[in-house]
Amino acid sequence: MEAVIKFEEITFQDHPDTVRGLFLGRYYFDLDKTLLQEKIGKPAVKAGKIHFPVDQNHAEKRFNPLLDKAFDNLFHINYNKPTIYIHENTGIPLIGTNEFGIVDRGSNIIEIKPLTGCNFQCPYCSVDEGKNNKTHDYVVECEYLIQEAAKVAKIKKHPVEFHIGPQGEPMLYPKFVELVRGLNNIPNTKHVTVVTNGSLLTEKLIDELAAAGLTKINLSLNAASQETADAMSGKKYPLEHVKKMIQYCQGKINVILAPTIVPGWNDHEIEPLVQLGKGLKSEFPVMGLQNFLHYKKGRNVSHERSFDEFFEMIKPLEKKHGMKLTGFTKEDYQIFDDTKLEKPFKKNDIVKATIKLPARYPNETIAVYNDRCITVVGKGAEKLPMNKTVKLKIIRDKHNIFKGAL
Repeated sequence: MEAVIKFEEITFQDHPDTVRGLFLGRYYFDLDKTLLQEKIGKPAVKAGKIHFPVDQNHAEKRFNPLLDKAFDNLFHINYNKPTIYIHENTGIPLIGTNEFGIVDRGSNIIEIKPLTGCNFQCPYCSVDEGKNNKTHDYVVECEYLIQEAAKVAKIKKHPVEFHIGPQGEPMLYPKFVELVRGLNNIPNTKHVTVVTNGSLLTEKLIDELAAAGLTKINLSLNAASQETADAMSGKKYPLEHVKKMIQYCQGKINVILAPTIVPGWNDHEIEPLVQLGKGLKSEFPVMGLQNFLHYKKGRNVSHERSFDEFFEMIKPLEKKHGMKLTGFTKEDYQIFDDTKLEKPFKKNDIVKATIKLPARYPNETIAVYNDRCITVVGKGAEKLPMNKTVKLKIIRDKHNIFKGAL
C-alpha cells in the first residue's frame, strides 16, 4: 500500500529536514519531515512526488491541511521574499488596489497586474521595485485573473485592450504565455499588450507570445549604449540581446520603444534611441518618450522637468527625424473613453471591512468589503490582526482603487 501526492504546479524536492515544494517553478515552501511522518507516515520524494506508506485517501486527507498551512509561508526563490498567492478560493477580490489584480480607469484599456517583483533595480523606478524593503510580493492565479478580467471586459462598448503592466517585470510571471492566451480568448478583446524591460525575451518566447495573441510590446529600453543601459537598470543590461529580440519581433509582435528620460542620466541617449526606433515597423507609433516624474513611493533620483520643458527639448529631434516622439493622443493608441466599472461605495463613506492581507508598505494593510480590496492607511495599520473587522472612512475611490482610514 502506497499513497502518491502529486500536483501539476508543484514539484517536490528532498532536503535533509524538509520536503520542499517548488510552486510554478519560481516560489517555494517547506514541509517539516518530522511533522509529515507524525501526521501521515514516513515521506519519500521520487520524481517530484511524495510517497507515503499509507492508504491514498488517508494521505490526501491529512496532507491537504498541511499544504494549506505551508502556503502561508511561500517565498520567492530568487529573493527569499515572502510571497502571497492570491487565488479564487482566498476570497480576495482582484479590484481595489493598484498593486495586483485589475484596474479599470474608464477607458477600453484594462490593466492587468499578475505579480509584483522585478529582476532589475532601476534608479528611477516609480514604485521602488526590485531589491527593496517591501514586506513581501504578490502572485495571482492565472485562471482567476482571466475569469475576473472577462467580467470587466463584458461592460465595455469598444473593443478591449488588456495591458499587462504590473509593479515589476511581467515576464517573471510563471504563466505569462497562458495569461496572454487566456486574455486574448475573452470576447471583445482586440489587443493584448505588455510593458517590459525586455531582458527575458527569447526567440522561442516571442514565437509563443505571437501565437498566444500578444499584440504589442512597450519596451523600457532607456539607452542605446551599454554603460548607460547598465546605469539605468541598476545592473548589467543585456543590450545586444534585446536589440536582436527587437528585430526578431518584426512582423510578429509590434514593438514601441518607451524610454524614460531622466535628467542627467540618459538625455544624451535620446537621438541614438530614435535612430534605433526609425527602423521599426508597427501599426502603433514606434517611439514614445516618457518624461521622468516624481512619485511619493518611487525612487526620485533627479529633478523633474515640467512637460513644457520636456516637449521643447524633444521638438528639434521630431523636426530633424520627421517623426512624432511624444505627446500622442488617445486615438494614436486606439484608446477610447468607455463604460466605467461601478463603485460599490464612494469617498467619505463609512464601511465595516475585514482585514485580509498585509500590504507592502509601512503603516498599511489590506481589507475587503463588498467585493473590493481597500488599502487601510494610518499608523499601526500593519499591526491589525487578520480577519479583524474594522470601521473605515473611504479617503480615495478614483478608478476603483480604494484607500480607507481607520
